[in-house]
Amino acid sequence: MKEKRNMKKVLITTALVTASMLAIGGTSSQAALQANATTHAAGKTYTGAALIQSIRQMETAGQTMGLTETLKTDLTPNTSNNIDVHMMKTTEYGAMAILSASGFGYSGKLADAPVKSTTGNVTGVYVMGTRWEWTAGVCDATTVGKNARYYDLYKINDQTSAKVGDALGLDTYTTNPGCSGWHGASRATWLSSTNSGFVRGSGGMFSFTYSDFWTSFYFYGRGVAVVGTGL
Repeated sequence: MKEKRNMKKVLITTALVTASMLAIGGTSSQAALQANATTHAAGKTYTGAALIQSIRQMETAGQTMGLTETLKTDLTPNTSNNIDVHMMKTTEYGAMAILSASGFGYSGKLADAPVKSTTGNVTGVYVMGTRWEWTAGVCDATTVGKNARYYDLYKINDQTSAKVGDALGLDTYTTNPGCSGWHGASRATWLSSTNSGFVRGSGGMFSFTYSDFWTSFYFYGRGVAVVGTGL
């Protein structure tokens, strides 16, 4: 399954260019505009945990993407439309962050980039810059209650539970080193309480900290669209 997914094309999108992003800011969120009257300026608030379900439902009838998929209780599809839209996991955010620091990205600090994107120009993935955004990286799988393909699971107060490619953890590790402090990132705080989840990006692309995944409304959440046969 892992090898199969690695062959699929992952399209990371933002609210500025596609429908696969929900913006959470204070008391409301806005789905990206589409040619679908039911989703225009539909202000809603979500916890981080609710975003896992809400972003998956973008594929269903009457929702933002205008598709007609139906979902099982674990959020996997009843049929396959070859598209899988889900809340960005920590490993997917890590891939985006590491790409920004690679030879294919913008090698300087994002704060100094001409355009706030992973490449420093309009062709890159846009980033929040000064705002935290939810990622589907949690410490309590039973409370999330969804299929494990839609989240990454970590241990409280155990930075060694960082995963390959998530850009979390300490950069001093000899095995699976993280990216804490890269490119001027100001925060590197691990999950330290029950029901918490990772938020990332404020204070630098490689910044990370935690918040209550089940009650906090004050962050953005980014969607990822995976396109491939059999999804």
